[in-house]
Amino acid sequence: MRVRLLALGDVPPRLAEAVLAGLPRPYAGGEIGRLAVSLESCYDRQRAQVDAACLIEQVPNPESDWLIMGLTGVDLFMPALTYVFGISHLGGRRGLVSWYRLRPEKDSPDAPALFVRRIITEVVHELGHGDGLVHCVVPDCAMHRSLWPEAIDLKHPAYCPACLATLTSGSEQP
Repeated sequence: MRVRLLALGDVPPRLAEAVLAGLPRPYAGGEIGRLAVSLESCYDRQRAQVDAACLIEQVPNPESDWLIMGLTGVDLFMPALTYVFGISHLGGRRGLVSWYRLRPEKDSPDAPALFVRRIITEVVHELGHGDGLVHCVVPDCAMHRSLWPEAIDLKHPAYCPACLATLTSGSEQP
C-alpha cells in the first residue's frame, strides 16, 4: 500500500518527509501533497477545538492501492472525548492525525526526535484503522489505544506480528 500524506495548513519543515520515511511494512512509500480545507464549518467555539469527524469528511477518498492521511496542527475532539490525536474511517483507507497535543516537554533533550516518533506512531495507528485494524491488546503495538501522549511513547511505530499478519493477509482480525 502506498500512502499519500496531505498537509492541512502549515506543517513543520520536513515533518511530512520524516513521517513518510518512517512508515513500516506493509506501506511502500508514497507522496506528499497539500489539501485546502475549511476549518470554520468544523470549529466548535465553546470548546475552541475542531470536530475530527467533521474535518475527516474533507479528506478525499483514495484511489485503489492508496491510503490517504491528513496531517494537521489543530486541536481535534470528538463529542464524547476531550481530545483525540487522530481519526480514521475503519477500512475507509483515509484518516487524519493532529500533532497539536503531541509535542513533548521543551526541556526534554530528545524533544524533536520524540515529537516526530509520536507523530509517526499515530499515523501508523490511524493508517491501521483505515486499513481495517481495530485496537490491539499488545501494549507496544502501534494499534494499542493511547489516551495521552506519554502512552504513545510506550508503543513502537510498527505493528505487532498479529496485526501485521492481518494486514498482509487481508483477513479479519481474530
